[in-house]
Amino acid sequence: MTAPASCDTGLRKFISTTPQPSRPAAWWTRDFRGTRDQVVEVRHWLEDLLPDCGPRADVLLLASELSTNAVVHSRSGEPGGQFSVDVDWTPTLVRVIVGDQGSDKAPAVAAKAGSAPPLGESGRGLLLVDELANAWGTASPLKHRWVWADIPWQARGGPSLDDPCGMDAAIADITVVRKAFPGTSIWWGHLTKAWWAAIPGAASAIGLIRSQTRDGLLQALASAYPNAAIPCGGRHMS
Repeated sequence: MTAPASCDTGLRKFISTTPQPSRPAAWWTRDFRGTRDQVVEVRHWLEDLLPDCGPRADVLLLASELSTNAVVHSRSGEPGGQFSVDVDWTPTLVRVIVGDQGSDKAPAVAAKAGSAPPLGESGRGLLLVDELANAWGTASPLKHRWVWADIPWQARGGPSLDDPCGMDAAIADITVVRKAFPGTSIWWGHLTKAWWAAIPGAASAIGLIRSQTRDGLLQALASAYPNAAIPCGGRHMS
């Protein structure tokens, strides 16, 4: 089985059917191995991707819970399994989307104390998601499943994303790299103060490329994929 994040068309189609409060300003995606230790790797990635603030802490909690559910309660946790984490960012909203390889059970929120017994898988964890997120939902096409959750950004004190080249330039870079290297994500790390790229299909730190400059990162990607039509010093496709 392949990881849901590799099904770019399916994921984008899924996102288009969920409530869209605003157009995403930036979108990042990564694949992770379907093992419990990868939940920590998800947290490390998001801590670097987003600046330290209250809503980032909420995003970390949501992503950790949904990633744990993917590993423990879906076929992503079987040998060779993977799960994906996508982050849509706008000034007003951050959406976390965790994709797994499906399960025979549907996610459901557990009943609160004094109510009927909990339903579905990991219901008590999803109760946290239900209380923390502004909105959340699921979709399960074929053997894939995605669970999304929204966190208000500006309303909870989140700052604008920083980037040494400016966010408009960063979004342009993301678009160009995605065209040249389908499935690849790039980002500027707020903690590491470095540029990063996650190689398509890689589910560990081995698949990461790091550079101190944007152009250096593009050069490294061009070396890794010599047939890709991307200039090392610009943002336009050949």
